[in-house]
Parts: sequence; C-alpha cells; structure tokens
Amino acid sequence: MNHFQKFQQAISIDDNDNNNFIIEPNTDYFVGNTPHGGYLMALMHKALTTVLPHSTAISSSVQYLNRIDPKPLTLEVEVLKIGKGSSSGIVKLLQDDKVCTTFTGTCSDFHHMKGFDGLKKQLPKIFSDKHIDEYVDLNYDEISKGFTPSFIHQLKCFIHPDHAWWRRKDNDNYSKYEARCSAYLNMDGGLPDQYCLSFYSDILPPVVCNKYGALGWVPTITLTTHIRQLPTTEVIYADFKATDINKGYFEQDCNLWDLNGNLVASSRQLTRILKSEEKLSK
Repeated sequence: MNHFQKFQQAISIDDNDNNNFIIEPNTDYFVGNTPHGGYLMALMHKALTTVLPHSTAISSSVQYLNRIDPKPLTLEVEVLKIGKGSSSGIVKLLQDDKVCTTFTGTCSDFHHMKGFDGLKKQLPKIFSDKHIDEYVDLNYDEISKGFTPSFIHQLKCFIHPDHAWWRRKDNDNYSKYEARCSAYLNMDGGLPDQYCLSFYSDILPPVVCNKYGALGWVPTITLTTHIRQLPTTEVIYADFKATDINKGYFEQDCNLWDLNGNLVASSRQLTRILKSEEKLSK
C-alpha cells in the first residue's frame, strides 16, 4: 500500500444516522502518544464533507482545546447552514465526554465556482535558490535514534538546507537564520486531495526552531486553513514562516503550491512556545 492509500485508509469513517462517527485513531499519524494536529484536522474535515452536501471545505478553523489520548474518539457534526452555493457546519471531537477539538468549516464545489482570477501569488524566491536534490530529508534520528515522529514517516518530506536546524553544529550562530521552514512534500500514490492539504497545513516543524534550536513541544492553539484549488501535481511545495513572537505566542503562516505554480492552500496558526521566557530570555 502506498502512502496516499494508507492516508485515505487512516481517515476513513463510517456513516452514522445521527451524524456521529466513532474513530480509532491510527497511531502511525501520532506525535509520541498524541494524534498529530494535521491528522486530526483531516479526520474532522472528512466528517464535515461526509455530512454536508457540498464537496470541499474551502475554509476551516480548528481550536485545539484539550490533549487527546490514544484511544477511540467521537466526532459529532452539527449542520449550521445549507445554501445553494455553500454549506457550513461544526465538528466536535469528544473523548471521555469532553470536547477536545472543534472544527468549523464552509464547503462549496470547485467545479461550480466561477469568477475573476487575479493577483496570483507566485512561488517564493526561495523555491528557485536551491535544487530539490539539495534539500534534506526530515530526519530527527540524527539527534537521537527514534526521535522522528511517526507521522513524518507517512510521506516524503525534504527540507530546504537553510532550515534543517537539527543538523547544525552546537557552535552555529542561529540568529542569522529566519523563523522559516520550506519543503517539498510527497505522499506517493495519488494527487493530494483536500484532506491531504489539511494534513499538510500543519506538517512541518515549528519554524521558531530554525531560529532558536530545539524548543520541546510547541503546541498549536488554533489553525485556520483556506483551500484555494486542488493540486495538479503529486509533489507540493510548502513555505512556513513566522515574523513575530509576543509573550511566547507566535503566528505561523503557511502557503502550499503545486509544482505548476498554483497556490492550492494557505493557513495561519497561533502557536505557543511553552516556558518561552525560560528558554529564550538569555
């Protein structure tokens, strides 16, 4: 089974008459003992599009409220609106009768959408400054064997050499680097669908690590994603960046392009550096 097929199997859900779905999360898409945030987003995304009449969640916002354990969870879908061109709803992820995550989304159908195209967002300059062969495999095992999260093994992820912070020497001057991470992503076996794009919107290491080094767990608080169009190439180019840290919180912006230069998705997440004053105020 290729990576794309495995991912589709990992987010498969069975219909329920009450718009409720019981899920056994796939541990291959975990960070330690916790489901990866992008994987959870893809699961909730799938639940919403299963219930609503429009095919694609073009806009969504996730709130990560409580830690999720490696055991069955329930997705409850509530329909908020059904219109001619779009529909909206909210998905609540529950575990032990507690709401752990919410996903609010608006769905439409790309094949029915018409309108003016303009102000095209180009691939960033960094895309052209290195050949893909110079990119580095995302592999934390270079720090410590078995350190790479299991979800990273479910795709091919090659990082721009200037953003491979885990390979640097201890005496390297981190301050000269951006809070940025750019990469080629490939889940071999099929063109990325909307659920892959949800997964990809939270796929790369926290960008602040490229500026400050390893910072431990850097949890996502909220994640908003807009799907602009579906990709035309199997390989996706991702560019994640942050420009401001305020009281330990930072916003991480992400843009995803296919290799024909089409912007396929964009996202913004609010993220927290735990004990940031202790770790960074030196």
